[in-house]
Amino acid sequence: PAQTRDYVAASGIAVLQPLGLALLGRGEFASARRHLQEGLELAETLGTPREVAGALNALAQTARAEGDLATAEPLYTRVLTIARATGDIDIVAVSLLNLAMVATFRKAHTPARAMLVEVLQIVDESGLRPAAQGLLEVAAGLAASGDEWEQSIRLFGAAEAQTAATGLARDPADEAFLAPLIATARQKLGTDAFTATAAAGRATSSASTPGSP
Repeated sequence: PAQTRDYVAASGIAVLQPLGLALLGRGEFASARRHLQEGLELAETLGTPREVAGALNALAQTARAEGDLATAEPLYTRVLTIARATGDIDIVAVSLLNLAMVATFRKAHTPARAMLVEVLQIVDESGLRPAAQGLLEVAAGLAASGDEWEQSIRLFGAAEAQTAATGLARDPADEAFLAPLIATARQKLGTDAFTATAAAGRATSSASTPGSP
């Protein structure tokens, strides 16, 4: 019966997706991808848009963590399409941040900025704290990609203050995006300037971060 089928699919997703993400966190990409692909197939059987979007996003995160932008980008685009169609503003923001990171990797700074502007509007209207934190992190990476070293580290400091306040740590794909860009900015600025600039960003975080109380 359809009810039993849906229950089995939902139960499978509840096991496969967390397992796949845990494997991703350990860097076991092939195993993560296998579990998450199976989770996507179950989500598509279930047909619930949010479940499908979540499964697509998890697969995209795995691809991006591996540096496979050609696979990740269309998956993120599908997630964004589902989120816009269902009016899920949280997932819209997450999808835009993910696509902005892909654009930044490709040095496509103009579309990346446009996506961040839309996220900023969402955060201003909704007060979503995770999106506000993600916005700071992606903006820091974008600034570093554009050789705006001080701006990058100021934003990074603000993002770190938000991380301390929310307890929301970056996932492996996001860390793989941000860490090398911040390392380059640190090298360009020097240790003393990096430390001072990051501290200034942390100090102003509460006052300047969209969506913060």
